[in-house]
Amino acid sequence: MKLSEIEITPLLDSIKLLDISDKEYFGGGYNKYISNSRLNLLKEEYNGSPDKFFDGLQANAQYSDSLLFGSAVHELILQPESFYLVPNVNRPTAKAGLMADELYRPDGNVPTYKAIKAASEKIDYYKSSMNSDKAKALISKCEEYWKSRCEFEKTYSGNKEPIFLSEKLRNNVLSCIKAINKNKKILQLLNPNGTVQDPVIKNENAILMDVLVKTPDDSFILKLKSKLDNFSIDFDTNTITINDLKTTGRIISEFDSAIDKFSYYREMAMYSWLLKLYVQKEYDMKPTIKSNFLIVETIPEFYTKVYPMTKALFKKGMDEFSHLLKLAAFYSCNGYDGLREERVSNV
Repeated sequence: MKLSEIEITPLLDSIKLLDISDKEYFGGGYNKYISNSRLNLLKEEYNGSPDKFFDGLQANAQYSDSLLFGSAVHELILQPESFYLVPNVNRPTAKAGLMADELYRPDGNVPTYKAIKAASEKIDYYKSSMNSDKAKALISKCEEYWKSRCEFEKTYSGNKEPIFLSEKLRNNVLSCIKAINKNKKILQLLNPNGTVQDPVIKNENAILMDVLVKTPDDSFILKLKSKLDNFSIDFDTNTITINDLKTTGRIISEFDSAIDKFSYYREMAMYSWLLKLYVQKEYDMKPTIKSNFLIVETIPEFYTKVYPMTKALFKKGMDEFSHLLKLAAFYSCNGYDGLREERVSNV
């Protein structure tokens, strides 16, 4: 079977917009869904393979302070009503920080060696080589964090989810937020005004949709998901605008290379396609699509910039998205059946 023989049709009745947390979005309830990030696991340039793709993101997860940093900036800019950056509670850096969070006990007790050993296997922190000396060294790194976090939680009465970072990361996050809030163009894109009718504005909403896959010998359902940082629906101008907040540890002038390296063009194309279908169904609109990367440097001087998507990038993104989705369907017909929701007969 050739990829050109595979037909993929969106099932508009299945499309949903959900306001759900990252924990739920990335959790087991949606582990059969195909996201843009999961499609990366099929790309040869990323050492991708069918096995990695069908194992899923959790099995191929990579942890870093930069991911933690980016999440904090997103949460505090896009969901300030739900998150709180805790001052004066300093989390250890790198994987020791992951271990510290995994092993933290609200009662303040130091974890047992058995617990540390189990966490080391889960987090891949000295996996298979953890010993008593390394466990003692880890405890030494984490004890002050555990103590100060315990004291904070005993007195915290707020309803926001606390964010714990190292002092350096926390200061840099605050610098990024300050820089973003100084960029009037970014603020206007995140919170646009309508002329006659107020636009719909959503932050951190997920879109889910089923697609029907038809091959010469089979028909079945695959499920797609995306979580959009920010989008607005402007009824006055018949326009939907998607904004994706990006943190970069390099100078903004080099963001072109990041768009290509990390396939941001495909991410934005998939977001735009799904949102356009949702708006067509929900509001009976055929909107114009605009999308932007909102960039902030995570290094001094914390410069910011709006980088609009181009038609060329949209085309490149949709072509690649279509190719990888067909590749996923192809492998689903050839020995990999883990993501099929159901077979469809008589279609």
